[in-house]
Amino acid sequence: MKKIVLLVMLSILVSLTSMAQIGVKAGMNFAKQSGNNVTSYSEAYLSNFNFGLFTHKDLIPLLKIRVGLDYSPKGTKWDSGNDYEQATYNYLELPVLARVKLGPVYGLGGFYGAYAMSGKIKMDISGMKTEDDFDFDTNEIGRFDYGMKFGLGFQLGLGPIHAFAEIDYSFGLYNLNKVATEDEIKNSVIGVSIGVLLGK
Repeated sequence: MKKIVLLVMLSILVSLTSMAQIGVKAGMNFAKQSGNNVTSYSEAYLSNFNFGLFTHKDLIPLLKIRVGLDYSPKGTKWDSGNDYEQATYNYLELPVLARVKLGPVYGLGGFYGAYAMSGKIKMDISGMKTEDDFDFDTNEIGRFDYGMKFGLGFQLGLGPIHAFAEIDYSFGLYNLNKVATEDEIKNSVIGVSIGVLLGK
């Protein structure tokens, strides 16, 4: 299943690279999950490294369509003094975004679909540390996710090479919880990144 999802996402990205701008970016995700609580613990942002590739296609002047393929860790963390629990889900994400640029500033908005390739649960309770792989088949969290993403960026460059920095916010529309009687669990992520865009 993982190979099929990866091949589908790669084929979509490759099909849009002809005569398009190509970009690469890297940065940090700061993730939480709504409805996923641990009693007596306070939820904190889970931070992880992200990176991705994307293409731009012109639609009309000032408006482009961006299609990407990102490694985007999500999840959440709970703190209580020196103790913590955290759940990390490593998603392969396919965002499809409209991009409007005015001068060096641009805005992004659109949708994403994502598939969790793997996950880990880490705990440090009273000095006892554990780390286990997350089994999506036997736990309540599903692999698939989709939602909306919005962002702002700043781009500078001359000719075919452009440097950029951007910040985005994505929120899940899909309930990850497979247990119908429990609370809804949805992803939310703040992402910051820098990168390089090639092509005019």
